[in-house]
Amino acid sequence: MNTFQKAKQYLIQTYFQYPIEIIKGKGSFVWDKNNKKYLDFYGGHAVALLGHCPNKIVSAMMKQAQTLIFYSNIFPTKPAADLAEKIAKTLLPQEYKVFFANSGSEANENAIKMARKFTGKKHVISFKDSFHGRSTVCTAVTGIPSYHQFFPDIDEYSSFAELGSIESVKVLHNDDTAAVICEPIQSIGGVNMAKKKFYKDLEQFCHDKGILLIFDEVQTGLGRTGTFWFSQKLSVKPDILTTAKGLASGLPISCVLVAKKIADTIKMNEYATTFGGGPLVCAAGLATLKVILNKGFLKNVEINSQFLQKELQKISAVKQVLGAGLLLGVEFKEEYPGLVEKCLKNGLIVGSSKNSKVFRILPPLNITKKESKLFLQLLKKSLISLYD
Repeated sequence: MNTFQKAKQYLIQTYFQYPIEIIKGKGSFVWDKNNKKYLDFYGGHAVALLGHCPNKIVSAMMKQAQTLIFYSNIFPTKPAADLAEKIAKTLLPQEYKVFFANSGSEANENAIKMARKFTGKKHVISFKDSFHGRSTVCTAVTGIPSYHQFFPDIDEYSSFAELGSIESVKVLHNDDTAAVICEPIQSIGGVNMAKKKFYKDLEQFCHDKGILLIFDEVQTGLGRTGTFWFSQKLSVKPDILTTAKGLASGLPISCVLVAKKIADTIKMNEYATTFGGGPLVCAAGLATLKVILNKGFLKNVEINSQFLQKELQKISAVKQVLGAGLLLGVEFKEEYPGLVEKCLKNGLIVGSSKNSKVFRILPPLNITKKESKLFLQLLKKSLISLYD
């Protein structure tokens, strides 16, 4: 029985899986058990932020693992305190405090819980085509109907506006509205984003109405769009900001950044997590942030993004390139069913989206120009081979 067969027999089948066993990764590449090499421009749902097994992060993990892998939050540990300081300071001069969890879903779940507790209200406005996680509360504010399969009834406390339309938000607001949660670039929803004015108008509306603004930067944060936070690119100051994915370069960690005025009202034992902020994952997170915050690193993200966008637009099958930084959506003029599989056959990993014409690319932030050129070559080859 091979690994694929064993997984089908013993694992609950919640994910569609390709019959390819990945056994090794380094930089922008992974290898399967047959030693076939793949250029990974998807990064396991945007997690391989600095590529696979980056040397500095592996070294930090090994060093920490030799002294203390884990202890719960009943004692402070230096890696957690240092990482909290480092990530909070990325938002200065605004003051935020940090709550660590383990996944994007947990971060968003706690953010909504905090908003409801702070305001004493229940209703949350989200946006159509957004994705905020797999927990019950997070599916309730996810704007993709196929995720609405759990109780309690989402209609009671959730409403969905149109991203880019402040009027649609105003219409949905009521006296029980606690928060607006916004995924500023809707990744799985089709790499959708609004004009900058919309996000500024949203911030002002929330401020005027006493509603908390939650920015879900699980995918857009940590330098993915060319600034450390996408909210900084927009000049927006959310009340609560969440992130996860590549924060520890592959180890599970997420973060809720909470404005001080809210954080100071949180009482002991209102929020807790056993594994959130453990020393091993925080050591990896600290090493990851040190790389991203190096002088010139984020500028290179923008340079690589501009090169990819320019070259992708030259492909005749491409209608437009969506997104920002290295969270890009390639929208084709027509549907290409089987393109992801053709790319895999040719040694390239890309992602699909809710929009059947839009394919996502989420490469490491430190890709080289040579790797970008290889991506373009493999994508063109895959498009041509669709007609073979």
